[in-house]
Amino acid sequence: MRLRLKPRSLGQVARAEEMKVSTAFVQESRPAREHSSYHLGFVQWPAGTTALAFEIWVALAVSLYAAFALELNSAASAGTGLLILVGPTQGMVLSKAAYRILGTLFGAVFAIIVTSLFSQDRTMLIAVFSVYMACLVAIGTLLRDFRAYGCILAGYTVALISITDVDAPTAAFTAMLDRVAVILLAVLVLAFVSAIFATAQSAHSLQSKLRLATKDIVAMAFATLDQRLPPDPSQCVAMSARLMPLRSEISFATPELLDGWARAKGARSALLGLFEAISAIQAVGLGLRNTSAASTIVEEAISIMRAAIVARRPEKWLAHIDAFTDRAMKGEALSIDEAYVLDRCKFMIEVFRDIRDGLLSNRIGRLPRRSVRLAVHQDYIAAVLNGFRIGLAAGIVGLLAVLSGLPGANLMIVGTIVFVALGSVLHDPLAMGRAALLMTPAVIITGTIYDFLIFPNISDYPLFIISLSPVVTMTCWLIKTGKGPMGIFYGVQSISLLSPANVQTLDPTVFVDTAAFLVAGSICIFFSLLLIVPVDPALRRLRLALAVGRDLRRALADENRLDQPRASLHYDRLSQFSSWRHGEPVTRARLNVMRRLSDLGNLSLAVRRSWRALDQAKAAVDPVIDARARQFLPTLSPVELLDLSRAYLAAAAGLDRSKRLDLIHAAAALYGTAVLTTSEMRLLRRLKLVRYQLARELKP
Repeated sequence: MRLRLKPRSLGQVARAEEMKVSTAFVQESRPAREHSSYHLGFVQWPAGTTALAFEIWVALAVSLYAAFALELNSAASAGTGLLILVGPTQGMVLSKAAYRILGTLFGAVFAIIVTSLFSQDRTMLIAVFSVYMACLVAIGTLLRDFRAYGCILAGYTVALISITDVDAPTAAFTAMLDRVAVILLAVLVLAFVSAIFATAQSAHSLQSKLRLATKDIVAMAFATLDQRLPPDPSQCVAMSARLMPLRSEISFATPELLDGWARAKGARSALLGLFEAISAIQAVGLGLRNTSAASTIVEEAISIMRAAIVARRPEKWLAHIDAFTDRAMKGEALSIDEAYVLDRCKFMIEVFRDIRDGLLSNRIGRLPRRSVRLAVHQDYIAAVLNGFRIGLAAGIVGLLAVLSGLPGANLMIVGTIVFVALGSVLHDPLAMGRAALLMTPAVIITGTIYDFLIFPNISDYPLFIISLSPVVTMTCWLIKTGKGPMGIFYGVQSISLLSPANVQTLDPTVFVDTAAFLVAGSICIFFSLLLIVPVDPALRRLRLALAVGRDLRRALADENRLDQPRASLHYDRLSQFSSWRHGEPVTRARLNVMRRLSDLGNLSLAVRRSWRALDQAKAAVDPVIDARARQFLPTLSPVELLDLSRAYLAAAAGLDRSKRLDLIHAAAALYGTAVLTTSEMRLLRRLKLVRYQLARELKP
């Protein structure tokens, strides 16, 4: 017999609220038309390219003028330092600049130490530097974003100071001072110019993307409620792959505004809520699939959830869902599958409470109701391999340079180290190798035109700096069109080849030698990234799958249960797994693999949720039932878990409201674990995670 609620006002209010706010939701969902790019003939010109190029060019003009006025020995480094800081937005530029200062200072100190220890032994100097660089690249692989760039900069700053002056160790201290002075000059000038042209582009873009993602998540939830089926795993993975880059954009947007740190906390809370919403939608769909379509309780819960997730303040509906659950339990008509749907609907409302709160915090700059950390997958094996690659490449190229005995060979070492290190922390390291090969001819042509045709006909600074604007524009255009490695390589190597100085002299022999070492360095970069520990997508996917399995085993052992929430970690693994299949044909077998990984990750989250629910309900349940639940949960026995979920639901009758809700939550958590276990029983048996024999031994 189904429960028939006498007061129908709650459902009617929910549906009325749903119709009212959903209309506003649809109207707000219409994206504003904005120009993302223009077409100049056959060339695509992304919006913002002109502004970025002008900003970087102004910073370059001020930096070089100051370096020339101060008569710094490495004035050209002001140009290369600026162009290596170029990013599509102001926030990216400022974030990279901050880590550049830290990396430069750390590298400068280490350069003095290593030079003083091995001033007479070039081989040992290069060997120690190779190990040092390998360690920093390994750390940078784990840090991601521009924190990784800071580690790499701390590495190749040593190359620019110690390796470049390997034949004149007494000049290392002077080179260190010049290097630090030039970098600080470039960063400060860039920060000043960025402040003048400040548009908070990253902050506005982040807000827009979070709002749009929220609307798409709501649409996914509505589709699940309408179809009464969980969304396809590939749809969830695609959404997570779209959300995960926002984690980096949060750090880019932080330095653009004075209250950026508070806005960043709100953005993290909202982003984690979006990941949790994907899991909640899957759980609600799973519950609806196993529930009778004629359930009045389920229909009422759906109406409440529909109204809540599109409301500006979803938290006001939490009292409604709790009151409805309590009345349903009092009516003794609540089945375990209905209890599961009610519990997951409540969790969905809680998730959207955090999402709306985070969005508001990010928009107005106040602290959110929760402060969270977005956990991500760390591939320690990949970090070690990346470190080994750069260490071996630096050692081989350094040894070849030492054996050649040519004074200009140091340039080949520095170039190889810089770009192999930068490429190693990219998702596709070979992209930097291809950029080196493709852009080297353009760099040499640019250097030839400037050194032999333009610079000899220029005698004052204004014309000199104006003549460099095409190089800056080309660099910014490549970066804005998504060809970041090519843009960075072209800009940095072009300025390095031109070597702007107070007195610009032309020596054809020196130019030819430098161009030859540039070609040799580019070849070394490509083959270092191609042949030395090449990236194997299949092994990357295997390590991700093993990590999902390890996380489930730890969840079953109740390890790190307080390290919550972990939804971002789960979806980071899925998005990485999907990215490492890029270019492969989509087959049923590959879709099944993705579905199983998604189910295992959701099962891990469900097990951790069950442990917490058992702790929460421990004081309200019979100790015998609590002991049996703690014995059987690690065995993943679906029959026992279903029986225990019904036992918890039955024990909720007759208790006060707070204890009753705790027991219903524990019953729903155990039920969800049992259902997910049943769906992947074959895989769990092959992984030896389902222990029926242990379950029989523990059964009283």
